[in-house]
Amino acid sequence: MNPPTLSPLDRSILACLQDDPRISMATLAEKTNSSVSPCWRRVKRLEETGLIAGYHMDLNRRALGFGIDSFLFVKLTSHHERQTLEFERAVEPIEQVLSCHILSGQEDYLLRVVERDLDSFALFMRKVIAGLPHVREVRSALIMQTIKESNRLPLPR
Repeated sequence: MNPPTLSPLDRSILACLQDDPRISMATLAEKTNSSVSPCWRRVKRLEETGLIAGYHMDLNRRALGFGIDSFLFVKLTSHHERQTLEFERAVEPIEQVLSCHILSGQEDYLLRVVERDLDSFALFMRKVIAGLPHVREVRSALIMQTIKESNRLPLPR
């Protein structure tokens, strides 16, 4: 897939929005050496073309009482489409699962999971994860410390 052709103004807008998605349009226009109306139109165009997929906030998981952050490596009993879809549908509503990714290699899925403490995590593994459809094996890795975490993408030149 070829990266889109971005103007210098588009790159500047995207860089500013990655730094601060709550920036006012007036401040964004000022930082990008543009005026408010053209800047607003550019942002709307970037949203409409899907280059801006959304805006979000980061909550402090520890402040909310989630002391456990982990990765779960999941193998399924089968790779038939029906079984994989059943597993994926079952994972979707589980609030403790922050992300779910299909993998290549030995494991089929990687889940990022938060829980309050080790006792809650153990119960979650026994009651929730073990009960998911078509799960054959689960390996867990507790995150001891996060060195870098970012949603910021390098912008094409």
